[in-house]
Amino acid sequence: MNWIDWMWLILTFVCIILELLTTGIFFVLFAVGTMAAFVYARLSPSVTGQVITFAVVTLLCLLFLRPFVRRWLHLGKYGKDHTVPDYIEQNIGKEGVVVQPIESEGTGQIKIGSEVWTARMASGGRASVDDRVRVVRIQGVTAYVEALAATSSSFKPKSGEPDGTVDRK
Repeated sequence: MNWIDWMWLILTFVCIILELLTTGIFFVLFAVGTMAAFVYARLSPSVTGQVITFAVVTLLCLLFLRPFVRRWLHLGKYGKDHTVPDYIEQNIGKEGVVVQPIESEGTGQIKIGSEVWTARMASGGRASVDDRVRVVRIQGVTAYVEALAATSSSFKPKSGEPDGTVDRK
């Protein structure tokens, strides 16, 4: 075996190690390409043929094998297809309270649980402090929200009016 054969084997193992250290199906496809180039190198001394074999096999794996394997393992994009949603995605659909007014075409802040997020209205409009909103999507570090319709439970009386609670002192 010459040094080029060893190079293909070493690259195969490096790709496998990188795959083990990362999530997703990516580096293992390059490992398939380097292994194909190694087999070609054992059959022919043509370095050009080895490189072409590596490129073609890797490209075919990326285009055809990767989508099939991701579907088979239920690894959809951004937590879809039976996988656990990531931290950001878990906030989509949650309700929050406006803590800094959201102006039309501007940003404000909302509180979801104990976290404060920069927020924008998803379809324009405004939201005042203490308004209830629901997260529609998150882009970067900004939550896009929609206002929730006022319900009897979210109705807040004006100052001086009885709020219906019982003081148990």
